[in-house]
Amino acid sequence: MKARVYLVLFVLFLAAAATGIYLRQRAKAAEAAANCDTPAPPPKPATPPPNLPGFAVEPACGTGAEAPKTTPPAAKSKGK
Repeated sequence: MKARVYLVLFVLFLAAAATGIYLRQRAKAAEAAANCDTPAPPPKPATPPPNLPGFAVEPACGTGAEAPKTTPPAAKSKGK
């Protein structure tokens, strides 16, 4: 009976130690990530965006960039 109690206590101690080690490694990784000046830029898209008629590209929010100059699509003429 005593051996079973010691075994349970030993397993609980190992579980607490493993949890502590895991949390410490996770905290170190979070600290290292927090010291990064800027995040990595997003990857370039594999395919360019489609060139749709009448579709105007707007600047991203808060960048201060102007919208690209685009010409309006030509009016369709009705043929006879």
